[in-house]
Amino acid sequence: MENGSNKKREQFARDGFYIFENILDSLLLDRLRHFSDDVLARQEPAHFERQRTTGSMVLIDWAMAYQHPVMAELIAHPGVLTALQQLGFDDPKFGHGRIISKPPHSPPLFWHEDGRFWDDPISYTTQPIQCFLMYYLTDTTPQNGCLRVIPKSHLKRHVLHDRIAPNHTDELRTFANPDDPGFSRVEEEIDVPVQAGDLVMGYGSLLHASHANQTDRQRTVLTMWYYPDFVALPERTQATVALAEANTSDAASASAKLQALMEPLQIAYDGEAEPIAIQWTPGEELK
Repeated sequence: MENGSNKKREQFARDGFYIFENILDSLLLDRLRHFSDDVLARQEPAHFERQRTTGSMVLIDWAMAYQHPVMAELIAHPGVLTALQQLGFDDPKFGHGRIISKPPHSPPLFWHEDGRFWDDPISYTTQPIQCFLMYYLTDTTPQNGCLRVIPKSHLKRHVLHDRIAPNHTDELRTFANPDDPGFSRVEEEIDVPVQAGDLVMGYGSLLHASHANQTDRQRTVLTMWYYPDFVALPERTQATVALAEANTSDAASASAKLQALMEPLQIAYDGEAEPIAIQWTPGEELK
């Protein structure tokens, strides 16, 4: 890696996240807004009732990418792949994503981390297993629900690790108890406001949340989960990831061009290593 890339990788590994500016152009942003608005409009009211704090949690899977080229274009976007390369990740793999849209005047998102490989020793190192790539489709501020993070919490235990629920419980999703520690403010947190088209990349194990949306407009983010350095992971980790992200979608219905675009990003493991059990709670190794 060049010196500038080395510094980006060092900052990413140290803080647990990195912001790349102006990754998506206005035309693609408009197409993504139209697509996500259409998908959200087709959800049942119960979906949003169950997701008061997230807003929505619509799955973006390989089937959606094969069916809707705009999603495939985002997943395999050259600017995104270049950003990953700048962190030293030359052969990333895509798992899945979510359309997460906070409606107007909705509550904050609770503190959580999405690490699910805590029984794997790799989770306690700077070698990332899983990373989130977030694309906000509007400019974000603390007023409309921008991201909040606790830097370094992917490698260092924080008091919240022992106070928050390890999973997205119904109580948290529905904001049943606003006094839950998951909705607390902590001294170490920082706001991460971004412009539409920026990319926020972070370790899956980084503690993060979002402010409430106090405005009259919805705030949508597309959160995509990648395995940025899959081929460098130990075999047991690869086996675990391949099992967790099993892709059963049939690409035959997609165009040859679309298949060629997506094929390099597919997770593939054909070894015989035994997968490691999924574990959502950090162990004592996180100090």
